[in-house]
Amino acid sequence: MTQLSLAPRRRAFLQFMGLAGLATLGNVGSLLATEPKVTTPPYNTFTEEEELALGRQFSAKYESKVEILSNPIIDAYLNDIVKKLGNASQRPQWPYQIKVVNDSEINASAIPGGFLYLHRGLLEFVSDENEMVGAIAHEVGHVVARHTTNQLSLLLIAQHVFDQVKHNILMDNDVFAQVLQQLGGPVVVLAQLRYSRQNESEADLLGFYEMLRAGWNPNGLYKFFTRLAAKTGSQSPVDVMLSDHPATEERARVMRRELESINVPSGLREQTFQFQALKLALSIMPPAPRPVRQ
Repeated sequence: MTQLSLAPRRRAFLQFMGLAGLATLGNVGSLLATEPKVTTPPYNTFTEEEELALGRQFSAKYESKVEILSNPIIDAYLNDIVKKLGNASQRPQWPYQIKVVNDSEINASAIPGGFLYLHRGLLEFVSDENEMVGAIAHEVGHVVARHTTNQLSLLLIAQHVFDQVKHNILMDNDVFAQVLQQLGGPVVVLAQLRYSRQNESEADLLGFYEMLRAGWNPNGLYKFFTRLAAKTGSQSPVDVMLSDHPATEERARVMRRELESINVPSGLREQTFQFQALKLALSIMPPAPRPVRQ
C-alpha cells in the first residue's frame, strides 16, 4: 500500500478557492439567449480517460458511504433520461449514469465522468417530469463543463497532491482512495466542492438547451426554480441545495427570459405515466431517512 503525507492546509485552500471564484465570477445577464460554450481552465490537466477513472473510484467510495435506493424500474427510467440528456449535450461521449440516494434531502450532485446522484427528497419534491428533468439536466451541465473536476483539481493542487493523483489514477493502486480519505472522505469532499455562481449559471443554461434538444420543455427549469424559491427560508432540506448558489428567484428570472428569447416547439414532453409511476412507487416505500451530516 502506498503511503501519503497530507498536511492540512484548510486556510490556504479556502483562500485559493476564493481567489478562483472571484476570477470566474461573471454577469448572469451576459449568458442570456445563448448556450455557453464550455472550456477547461488550464489548471485542470486531467484527460478524459483520467476523469473517467476519477469518477469510477470516487463513485465507488461515495456509494459505500450513502444508502443507494435500488429499484430496477426507477433506475431504468432515470438512466434513460440521463442518457438522452447526455447525448444532447456538448459532451455526448461520456457514459452518463444516475442513481438515487435514499435520503430526504432535496439535492443532487455530479461526480467526474458523468456519475450523477439524485436524492430521493428531490424526486418527492418535484411535481412533474420536466421539473425533475430540469434538475437532472442542470447536473449534466456540471459534468459537461467539468465543474466538479475543476474544483477537485483546485483542492488537490492546494493540498499539493494533484501530481500524485494524476500520475496514479490510471494505475491499479489505492493512491486516490487514500487521498480522498485523508481529505475527509467522499461525502465530505463532495460537500466541500462548492461551485461558483458563474458555474451554477452556466450549468442552468447548459441544462436548458440539453432539455430542448432532448425533447423536453425547458420550462421545467423555470418551474423548478420557482418552486425552490417558494421554499427558501423555511426549515427545509431545500436550504442545503440553495446554499452558495445564485439567488433562486434570479435563476428563475433568467430561465424565464431564456424561454422568451427562443421559439419553444409545441409537443415537447412535460409529464408522462412513467413519472407518475415513479411517484407512486416512492409513496408506498418506507419514508426516506433524514440525511446524516458528516
